This record gives sequence, C-alpha cells and structure tokens, in this order.
Amino acid sequence: MAGDELPMAFLLDKSGVLFAVFLGIGVDVEGLVEGDHHVKTLSVDQDSFFTDFESWLIDVAGRYTILVSARGETRAYTDPVGMNGMVYDPSSRQIASSTLLCLNRPIEDHPSYDHSVVEQGQGKYTLFHTRDAKVRRCNPNCYIDLGDFSEHRFWPRHETFETTDSNLAIYENLTSMTRHVIRNINAKYKTALPMSGGQDSRLLAVLAGSEIHNFDQIFTHIHNYASRIDATIASEIAKFLQVDISISDKRTTKVSKLKARQEQAEFQVAAGLITPQNREVELGLHHNVLEGAVVMRGHQTDLLRAVFIDRLGPKSRKNLKWQVKRLLIVPPREFSDEIYHRFLPEYEAWLDTLPETARERSVDFMFLEIYYSSTLGVTFPALTHNFFMSPFNSRRLIALSLSLDETYRRKSHVVNDMLLMGNPALHSIPFDYEFGGGRDLAQILDGAEMDEITAERRQSSYARMADLRATAEPSTT
Repeated sequence: MAGDELPMAFLLDKSGVLFAVFLGIGVDVEGLVEGDHHVKTLSVDQDSFFTDFESWLIDVAGRYTILVSARGETRAYTDPVGMNGMVYDPSSRQIASSTLLCLNRPIEDHPSYDHSVVEQGQGKYTLFHTRDAKVRRCNPNCYIDLGDFSEHRFWPRHETFETTDSNLAIYENLTSMTRHVIRNINAKYKTALPMSGGQDSRLLAVLAGSEIHNFDQIFTHIHNYASRIDATIASEIAKFLQVDISISDKRTTKVSKLKARQEQAEFQVAAGLITPQNREVELGLHHNVLEGAVVMRGHQTDLLRAVFIDRLGPKSRKNLKWQVKRLLIVPPREFSDEIYHRFLPEYEAWLDTLPETARERSVDFMFLEIYYSSTLGVTFPALTHNFFMSPFNSRRLIALSLSLDETYRRKSHVVNDMLLMGNPALHSIPFDYEFGGGRDLAQILDGAEMDEITAERRQSSYARMADLRATAEPSTT
C-alpha cells in the first residue's frame, strides 16, 4: 500500500473538531484508527492539547505519520522508529517519506560518506543523514514544527522506565496489548505473518494467541541454506499451531531478469538511494505473498533480547566507540579512529537530547531512533507489494520492554519466559541456532534428539518461571 492506496484517517477531538490527518495503520487503546476517529480525551480548546495529544500517542501502535494542525501550530509526528519514513529539507520547506520525494533539485552528496560503500550495500546513512547534504531524516521521537522546520523531542521526557510490577505482570501486559493490535488489524485488512526459526517471529505468533488463525497467510521464504533451516523449523511451528504455511523456494520461483531490474529501479527511486535490493525481492519470492497484504513483523520485540547491546553496564555505555561502530556506517572491519571521530560529535549531540531518565537505556534508544529509522524508515516505504509493519511498535510497549533488566533481556530469558508462559509446545521446538551445525533437515522429526538439544534451555526456563511465580506480587498498575 503506497500512494493513494495508503490508509488515511482523520483525527477529531471530543467535540468533533478536526485536528489531524493520520497516514498509515495504527491502533490505539480503543481500536483501529480509521475514518473519522474521535479521540475522546482531547480538546483543541485546552492549553494542554499538544501535551495531551502526545500522551495519547504513546499508546498508538503501528506504522504511521500524523500531520497535526491546532492552536496556531502545524506539526508532523511519526511512529516510534519512523517506519513510514519522514525526511525534510528546511531550506526548501519540503517534507516527504523519502529523499527524492523531498527534492525538486539534483542531489547534493553528503560530504561525510563514501557513497560507493552504501551503493554496494556495505554501509548505511545514519545519524539522521540521507544521501543529500541538506535533507535530514527526522528523529522519530521528535516532531517537526512545520512553521520553521525545527525538531523537538516529545518522547521520552519524564519516563523512568522502571516499575514495581513483576516480570510476569509485564509479560501479561505486553501480550494483551500486542494481541489487541493484531486483532484490530486482522479484522480490517488482509494480513500475512512471516515465520522463521528465530525468536522474534515465534514470539509474535505466541503474542497473537488465537488470532494466529485469522491471518490470511503464514509464510516463509527459502533463498539460502539458513532460510532452509528456517523453513524446516517454521513448518514444525505451523504444525503445532494447526495453521497452513506457504513456503516459497528460490528453486521453484522464477522471475525474469527484466522484471528484477525493473523492480530494483523502482525500489531505488522509492528509497531515494542506490543500494542492493532485498534478496527475497531480488529472487521474486515476495510475489508469493498475498498482494496488498499487511505483513506483520516482529520488529521491536528484539528489544526483549537487547540485541544491540554488545557490551552491558554503565562503563560500556560510556564507551561510545563501539556504539558508533554499531551503526554500520562502514563494514566493521573498515571502521577506524578517523571514522569514529568524524561522526562522534553528532552522536554526542544526539545523546544530549535524551533526558537523564533515559540515559541508562541509551543504547536501546540508539537502536530505536538512529538505526531503525535509517533502515526500516528507508526500505519499508520502498516495498510496495505489501505494507510491512510491527504490531509491537508503540511507545507504551517499548517502555514496558525497557523496564526489564538489560542483562536478563540480553540472555533471551524474557523471550523464553514468554514462550513458556504463552505456549509451552512452541518453547520446546528448537531455534535456528540450536538446530544448525550440519544436521540433516529431517532430524527435526526426531523428537528425542530435539529434546536433547533444547534440554538445557527448557530446564533453565522452567526454573526461572518457578522463581518468578514464587516471588510475583500483584500488579500495581
């Protein structure tokens, strides 16, 4: 869904006054944001309107851009990681979803990059840069004041990311909120769910609960040996869930070279940069996904594994070099002191925008605001066969995730706890990292061997859950 197919809704306050246009797909605490959507907690007549609006926005999950006009101001907001793409050029007063849409002039190459590295798919534009020296990608947790095209952080402000709730209570909240989002999107749209041998897609399947049966398609793609392992494990998951799975194999899917070149050119124009095409799209596997379907992915659930935190603790957070390296400006082996010092001032400037209460989660926010906006915010708007989004993409769900101990998250304890709590059968199926190592794919059917390779993880999960249940206290929220 793109262009005139992009879903659009109108936001009205409790008195029926129109104050915003909502572009994309979102779900608030009441349900799907669609049509004339009344936000009953808001009044444009109140001096606190924008503060109240931003409080409402914390609970909106999805992929969206919002243009707000109220009380003499016009602002642009986006989802927590900028999945819809939002770039702007202050000098020409243009705002758009991608760099080329923002320009009515030739690109002026950004001087900080070797653009050939990005063109080869080995590096990324980051720290809110684009290929163009003047077009900036918006920090997704800032709004753009369209009066002067200045950015202002609105989240987080005062959140402490701490709670007195037990882990179990947090897991229950994460599950119920995510299921609410999936339910509302399934009810309105044709939907598809990718399945693999990894942790994120399996967790999303568990979070979906009975909604797993309301997806129009569950699928997996095979484009190399690792994804063949994914498909093998995904088939077992589908069997336990009693759902059909569509498996697309590069060996049996053919696409003409002319078609592939055409789609590559369309992707680059839409993305606003020259970069290699996604491998699955290059092979034509995406054509086997229902056209126009909303594809729900597990992005942001990876916060529950603290995937970006290579080094834990306060001392590591003060070491900024590994963090700048993690932005993948160049391939890791080519990262140098010169590149580090070239980009360090802007990384430090970004850190300074975080409130003190968020500093202990600075690497998580680097992942959300800088890395995701420069990856998903570039590619998702350029993939037009489907509408890709995450039902876990709300500031409320992110805040709950970050209230969990980072070491506990980094060890994948949270994911395994939630799998065991939500569906013990899926917790018992091996992950891709457990099943690899040269095994014949048919060995997935060997129950005794699968029990053996997952035994340590399963026993650890059962022991942790017993401790959590013994120490849990009633939720205070």
